[in-house]
Amino acid sequence: MTDLLGDDGPSAGLSDVAVFDRRLPDTPLGNAIRLLLLQVPIARDDATAALGRDGLDALLTTGLAHEDGDRIAMRGRIVPAEGLLMSFDGFAVGHDDPHGYVASYTPTASWLAALTPRRRFGRALDIGTGSGAQALLAARHSEHVIATDLNPRAVAFTALNASLNGIDNLEVRLGSLFEPVAGETFDLITCNAPYVVSPEDRWQYRDAAGFEADQLSQTVVTEVPKHLNQNGFGCMLVSWLAESDEDPDVRVDQWLQDNGCDAWVLGLSGADPLDHAAGWNEHLSVDAEVYGAALDKWTAYFEELGVGWITEGAVLLHKRPGEVHMIRTDPVDEDELEYAGDQVERVFRALERVAGIDDPVELLDERLALVEDARIQQSAGEEGATVILEEGTWHELEVDDETVDVLVELDGRATLAEAIDRARVPRRRSTLADIQELLELGMLDLRS
Repeated sequence: MTDLLGDDGPSAGLSDVAVFDRRLPDTPLGNAIRLLLLQVPIARDDATAALGRDGLDALLTTGLAHEDGDRIAMRGRIVPAEGLLMSFDGFAVGHDDPHGYVASYTPTASWLAALTPRRRFGRALDIGTGSGAQALLAARHSEHVIATDLNPRAVAFTALNASLNGIDNLEVRLGSLFEPVAGETFDLITCNAPYVVSPEDRWQYRDAAGFEADQLSQTVVTEVPKHLNQNGFGCMLVSWLAESDEDPDVRVDQWLQDNGCDAWVLGLSGADPLDHAAGWNEHLSVDAEVYGAALDKWTAYFEELGVGWITEGAVLLHKRPGEVHMIRTDPVDEDELEYAGDQVERVFRALERVAGIDDPVELLDERLALVEDARIQQSAGEEGATVILEEGTWHELEVDDETVDVLVELDGRATLAEAIDRARVPRRRSTLADIQELLELGMLDLRS
């Protein structure tokens, strides 16, 4: 597909259809892409040549496609994503999309996929599964996966996508959030449920019907630890509210208290009520009067709640024994986020190590090493440097020259104390604090 349409082909939008249709050759492959990706009706004979009789019969039997005279037309789409074939409802058309519309493999789905560890797990759970993307990805490295959703249409698409990809270790259950798995525990839990804070119940995939403000997100964050096994991971996209952007994370910090987990909170985006409303109602912008009415409705809702700032981000959890657990919060540029599963595991190893320590001097006996994708960037004639992680969250940290000298000596065999001695620099608190910060960001790895 990318050979014909380029790298943007799989993410085609409705506005791309006319152009991409004209780029495709009149071949079986070209016609398959027209039908499945672009939702362009094609002649029945062309569909048979492209998909085979069995393939076309399967599309018609599932209802994904239907006959329109002598042509075959799609009710939904099938798109490649993360090495999977994903089916879901057709192109979004805005306000006219049905309440139970099942969305495509969205940018938010890719963020959650990037932040989920991919070690081998026993039992995995995906809450609010939608088209089943996170559940299907988990099925690759888990013995058994359960996917839940309140939307019967989403449950049907998830089951269909499991069959489409030959996945037989995925079970779908209809129900709200954790109700279908009451009393059960898991080694991995993912959740990309409808976390958008809004005054509406327009779409099930977006609006948290029955939950006021950010209560759905609060429910997810507080319930996940109860369903995690020891050494289990929880990865979820949520929203949280604040009175202003000066102290935006108070609520999410409260949700995470005394839950038996270390937590890494990643703020992906933040906005005041007007910008938040504008972003989630952009589909109405073609009609200024309707758009303005939506903005007024949404901002009035936030004013009534006393909210001045809305953060949308990820909450990552690692459940482990111990009395002291860590909560770390960092911003992340959503446009730079790449696969971060390995980094997430390093971060949680670090948080477990530093939990309860009062002074980074307690790390002197640890054997540390810069990870392979961490780079030290120095400019000629300038003091200090920037350590850049060229993977995952792409975090950066400015450090002084003495810290750089220590980092050069950290090879995974020498202890931090030995590396400082080799670098012939003082054991300053600022240097040790930088080392701890790099460790907690997953830019240094514990080798002890």
